[in-house]
Amino acid sequence: MPITPPNLDDLRFDRIREDLVRRIPVHSPEWTDHNESDPGITMIELFAYLAEQVGYRLNLIPEKNHIELLKLLGVRLRTARAARTQLAFLLSDPAVTTSVVLPAGSRAKAKTGTPPPSFETVESIDIVPAEPNVLVTTVSEKLWDLGLLNAGEDPPDPNRSRFHVLVWDGKKSKMKDMPLSPIEMFPEPQQTYLWVGLNFNPALDAGFLGVRVTLTVQLDDDEQPDLRAAELCKTPVSVEDAPHAVDWLYYFDAGAANVKKIPGRIDDSTERITRSGKIRFTIPFTMGAIPESMFKDVRAEVVLSPGEACDSLTTNLRTNLKNLDAADTDYLEKLQEAMTKAVTDTEDVAANPQPAVPHPLESKFRDPAKMKGWLRIGPITRPAGAASPKLRIGVFNAAAAINATTVTQELVGKGDGRPGQTYALGHTNVLAGSLQMAIQEDRDGLLIPWTVVDSLDPAGPFDRVVEVDYEAGILIFGDGIRGRIPALVPVAGNIVAQRYQHGGGKAGEVEVGAISALDTQMVGLAACTNFVKGTGGADAETLEEAKVRARKELSTRSRAVTAGDFEWIASQTPTVRVARVVVIPLRRPLQPGNCPPPPAVVRCKPDLPAGPAGLDESVIAHGAVSVVVVPDEDIAEPIPAPSFLRAVCEQLNRHRLVTTEVYVVPPQYVRLCNFRVRVKAKPGYTRTQLQDLVEARLTQYLHVLTGGEDGKGFPFGGQVHVADLVALVFRVEGIERVELLTAEFSRTKSNANPRQGYLVLCPEAADQFDRVSLAPEETVSVDITTFTLTTVV
Repeated sequence: MPITPPNLDDLRFDRIREDLVRRIPVHSPEWTDHNESDPGITMIELFAYLAEQVGYRLNLIPEKNHIELLKLLGVRLRTARAARTQLAFLLSDPAVTTSVVLPAGSRAKAKTGTPPPSFETVESIDIVPAEPNVLVTTVSEKLWDLGLLNAGEDPPDPNRSRFHVLVWDGKKSKMKDMPLSPIEMFPEPQQTYLWVGLNFNPALDAGFLGVRVTLTVQLDDDEQPDLRAAELCKTPVSVEDAPHAVDWLYYFDAGAANVKKIPGRIDDSTERITRSGKIRFTIPFTMGAIPESMFKDVRAEVVLSPGEACDSLTTNLRTNLKNLDAADTDYLEKLQEAMTKAVTDTEDVAANPQPAVPHPLESKFRDPAKMKGWLRIGPITRPAGAASPKLRIGVFNAAAAINATTVTQELVGKGDGRPGQTYALGHTNVLAGSLQMAIQEDRDGLLIPWTVVDSLDPAGPFDRVVEVDYEAGILIFGDGIRGRIPALVPVAGNIVAQRYQHGGGKAGEVEVGAISALDTQMVGLAACTNFVKGTGGADAETLEEAKVRARKELSTRSRAVTAGDFEWIASQTPTVRVARVVVIPLRRPLQPGNCPPPPAVVRCKPDLPAGPAGLDESVIAHGAVSVVVVPDEDIAEPIPAPSFLRAVCEQLNRHRLVTTEVYVVPPQYVRLCNFRVRVKAKPGYTRTQLQDLVEARLTQYLHVLTGGEDGKGFPFGGQVHVADLVALVFRVEGIERVELLTAEFSRTKSNANPRQGYLVLCPEAADQFDRVSLAPEETVSVDITTFTLTTVV
């Protein structure tokens, strides 16, 4: 049987009043006026009110004991989590800028919000005087030598030809706007080399040539929701121990007048530009511009020599005479015309030589004054039919930023020599790990560092430690047994918070490009922008959430073993907000060979994924676990992006067993649309009222986060049954009878059977069904904009 706590006092005002009034005839029969205006009744009501308050306070005793137990276990409310993003710092003119250090804590603000969220850089970075200002893809491994035109071929377009594509010219979409307008890196499949034209300060002491730099590459694909994404959780190999072999990064060497491989160690986390990451390498001293004289013409001037003119005449004669028939009555006349035309065509070619066709790249992009150096990335190959990756930004000066504010040298108080001293910081929601404390322990005024710990229990009597409640901003010092006591020092004894960060919350989850106001002023810096959305922000924990967490943490060890362990640990991922987790053992993601192509016409939009989406139920994968994660987003179909899946993988990698093969995958949806409902209304209800009520009920019930009977999300792996939907509509206020309910469905799981069809009460055709059984990774979504309700009398 369940453990049910006792209700210590269930008396309520109404019940007490009624009981006392019923006792009046027994104890005071002469009291006959029981109306509310009677003073005696007023006294009874006052007594009932006070008794109810006493009962309420009595019932708080178990709650108090629960809270005291949490305190005894060391459970405190979690502080608000600060959202994080990536900032790109843009230069006013790289050619005249020199390298500077942008210190940690440099601030920038978003342009929206009340108040606008503020962000700080997490660590110091070296601002190098260089920026990309043009991107070109080519077939050839030499930008200046693209190939020759075929005979008679028209001059190529300066921006696009079979030899090259000007992917980005630095103007049509400025660097700060690129995150909002991503560009295709390789619009032509045969063009596999990407050339990056650079503008930089070539002075040897400017801080670019000969310097180790970091090129940050952000792909738009990593931040877009993808039903086909599946991430295998594997512990990354340390870059220090096993650097990746990079054989696709070259530069133009001005001394050798040719491209050369970047020398030295190259650290690459982009996996050959297949995902977002950083490429760290050293810029050679000899990097320089391609001289304009090296850009070869794609066609030289054509001038016919006497011998070539004779050959041309012979060719023209053969062409014009091959269709003549000697049996024709006008043969001689046609022969004369054909010979005259051949001679005329040959004379025209000889008199009008074809001019040379210069290199198709515009002259301004061949100007060494503007293109001071070139990097070449490639060849980059991708699977046949795969779409070109889209680039949000590629920049040298980028840094991680956090939605927090740094406080330095804050005077918290003075030590008074008493055990168990407590002090409050000037701000709550202090970021864990950011607090640095020091105390003046003598009259010399020197600040002695004290260590911040989670608990004073293991401390000795002389240990300089301080316990902190990050959410409340409270400092707790020792009692001389567990932790040293801050002494009373005349004219000293200051307790100083040397540094800490506070802030956080959901408000920090800003959109791409929202951060543009640079608070930190520095010579050469013109602007900044965030090229990824702020993620990981969360408000401070409530007491009810802390109670649930305490139960989970007591039942879950540091290792993910059971399904419950995986579910809890994944939901606690600190860098993203995971709303729901479903663990499916013994299953791996589908492989391309197991997936038929999607239907040509999809009943419920958007289009179904073309590649494999979902889990393979045909193979039992021993030792494998697939973890389905749903992001905390208020939309009809919350779908995680690849970067979201990687963040959960990083969390699970710290806790999974080495022998467990873990995949993090997105949910799949049975999409419901084109609902047709016919009902009989109760008196007083209009069709419009009923449509609004039924829409709201369906939207709430058929949602992955708020649906289902318990309001915790429509279940995974269950059934979508027409009878359940009829019952749901029947329970809506104002409906007397449901006469008809139909809907269409499409499934995002690639090998689902059936993939799509109609939901009806009485199936009569091959594509009609009265239920759809969901796969373990499947739930539902509804397009309520296609809903129609009619009424009958």
